[in-house]
This record gives sequence, C-alpha cells and structure tokens, in this order.
Amino acid sequence: MIFNTLLDTPRMILRGFNQESYHYLFSLEDNVIMGVLGLENVDELTLEKNRYKGGYSTYNLTIQFFQLVAKEDNRVLGWCGYHSWAKQHQRAEIFYMLKEERDRGKGIMTEAMEAVLEYGMREMALRRIEAFVAIDNPASYKLVEKFGFRKEATIQHRYQFGDEVDWDYMYAWLREDSKQCI
Repeated sequence: MIFNTLLDTPRMILRGFNQESYHYLFSLEDNVIMGVLGLENVDELTLEKNRYKGGYSTYNLTIQFFQLVAKEDNRVLGWCGYHSWAKQHQRAEIFYMLKEERDRGKGIMTEAMEAVLEYGMREMALRRIEAFVAIDNPASYKLVEKFGFRKEATIQHRYQFGDEVDWDYMYAWLREDSKQCI
C-alpha cells in the first residue's frame, strides 16, 4: 500500500506517506511514481528519486508527509507534513507548499494545516512542532501564527539555495500552549 494514512477535509484528501510508503513507491515503474506524486516531467521525477536515494529517514529521525489532493478534480495541490520527526523527543518540523500560484490565498493550506497538526498531536504524540519560515514570507508566518505558533528566534543561514542563503524565523508550537489553537 502506498499511503500509510488518509485524512479528509472539506475540499481535500490528504494522502499520507511515511518511509515505508516511499520504499514501496520507488520500487514501482517511473510512470506510476510520476502519477502518484503528481509529477509533470522527467526532471521532477529525477529530483524526487534523488531525494529518496539521499534518504528521508535516519536512525533517529523520520518523516510523515501528506500530499494534498483536490476532491473536485483529483489534482495534486501540494504537500504538508513533518520531517525531522524525532519520535523519542516527541518533536518534528512541519513544512508546507503549494505547487501552483493559482491556489494561494484560498485557505487551502489553512485547511490542510488544521488536519496535519491534529494528526501530529493525536497520532504522532508530538509535544513540540517547529516551523522555519523565510523572513520575507509574511503569508507563511501569518499561517503558523494562526495556529498558535510563537516566534522563538531569527536564524541566519539555515538553508542555502545555490549561492543564496536564507534567513528564517523559527516558530514553535507547544502542546501545553495548544488548548485554544487546534
């Protein structure tokens, strides 16, 4: 089975992928991988294969990703989920992205985040969720703040893209602060 869990929201199905899901998926034919992941060309397939080969999990960290699929037309809208999940510490880093500009500003990620955060609390027993948000992305930090994440630090050189380095705000959500947020 490719998906380890399914979440349902009013407009989307969130298809869950963990490390075992990826092992199974990448044992299949390229055209199946492309279809499942919503990839549009061989370059995107090559990128995903390289990510898989590089390893999503290590001995102490793993993943739980959700693919956002529109109920209306079965289109892959994007991804939301957890990487750097340290099970023994009940902590993970959340990430999210929409594939197309046309889907921004419609509340899609708010809808997805609500389901993914609840899953993290209920099924993954997370006590701390971190989000690293580029300082030049106010829509993104407004999103995490909406769910009760608090800014803890400004981090420089967290990520590097080619020759450019990223400055981020580090946000955190703590279970003991969450009573009113999720």
